[in-house]
Amino acid sequence: MKKILQFTFIFVSILSFSQAQEIIKERGNLSNPKGNIYKSLEVIDQREDKKIGEMPFGDTKEMKEIVFPTTINNFLSQWYTDSNHKGGKHEMVLILKRLKTTLGETVGKETEADIDFSAQTFLKEGDNYKFLYKKDTVYSFKNKNISDVVVKNIPVIIAMFMKKTYTMKPTENAVTMNDLADYELYVRNNSQAYKNEQLKDGVYLSNTAFLNQTPEIGNYVLEKNEKGNVLRAIKEENGKKDKISANEMFAYVENGKAYKKTYSGFLELNKNEKGFYIVSNRGYILPVRNSAVFVSVGGGAGGGMYGGVAIGLVGIFERGLRQNKERKGEMFEIYIDPLTGEYDFSNE
Repeated sequence: MKKILQFTFIFVSILSFSQAQEIIKERGNLSNPKGNIYKSLEVIDQREDKKIGEMPFGDTKEMKEIVFPTTINNFLSQWYTDSNHKGGKHEMVLILKRLKTTLGETVGKETEADIDFSAQTFLKEGDNYKFLYKKDTVYSFKNKNISDVVVKNIPVIIAMFMKKTYTMKPTENAVTMNDLADYELYVRNNSQAYKNEQLKDGVYLSNTAFLNQTPEIGNYVLEKNEKGNVLRAIKEENGKKDKISANEMFAYVENGKAYKKTYSGFLELNKNEKGFYIVSNRGYILPVRNSAVFVSVGGGAGGGMYGGVAIGLVGIFERGLRQNKERKGEMFEIYIDPLTGEYDFSNE
């Protein structure tokens, strides 16, 4: 009788524990539409806090912990394999830095929530790794069923990240496994732009070219308007003109001083112990969006951002209004991500 009671207690404990969890499920697929070159996906979990978060679910608003059905490596590796049946030649490694949910305020019937996501991907060749892509951002949502929206959008965010990764070319420089522990620090310590005091004059078409200090070959002359704004760069060789428009440039360096291309024109690019930065604000350097744009992450009902239409129209429209106000607002240091060349707004 005692053994029966013990078994019953254990069974009830396991059942209660399982009921206190909300399982993340696959949504859509991770297939590469341009042809698969990666035979496998491996996930290295570098999260300091492995707990994703807890949210209220159902009519009773029971607090449940959001979890993967197995380890995140097993979950994503299997999902990737199921989505890409034809094996490629290379291996892909995904470094997960952060995956955290946060519940926000409730206004009326709608509740706000965030998903903080940070990850990097690398192409693996033997014992060497080549950087592919990085995403480090916070996705914000608002919905009356916010917990369902959050848990269903976690795999969507991962799928969107993978879809973007497929479009990226690996860097030429390969690193070892030890360098993956803090790849950003490795880039800072080994990039010419960070190491050298003097920058090379010229036109740079990408963040990688700027980091390696490899401007476009040839004697390009900057053509400016009456206000001093750069319109294009022109090179004349053998009677032929080669033009690079301002929109094609990542940055240019003139007399040792760098200028970064933004939506509103070129801004001075400064450097300190933290890295390269411009002094501006979000509303000035980014275009204002007043309409929603959604990316499909898989066919059928699994594609797209769950709850995205309602969330997107509200969120993006409000961001557009906020950007209009910010154009006249406070200026602050906005750092350039050394891995992607994108703006880092983490200090806002």
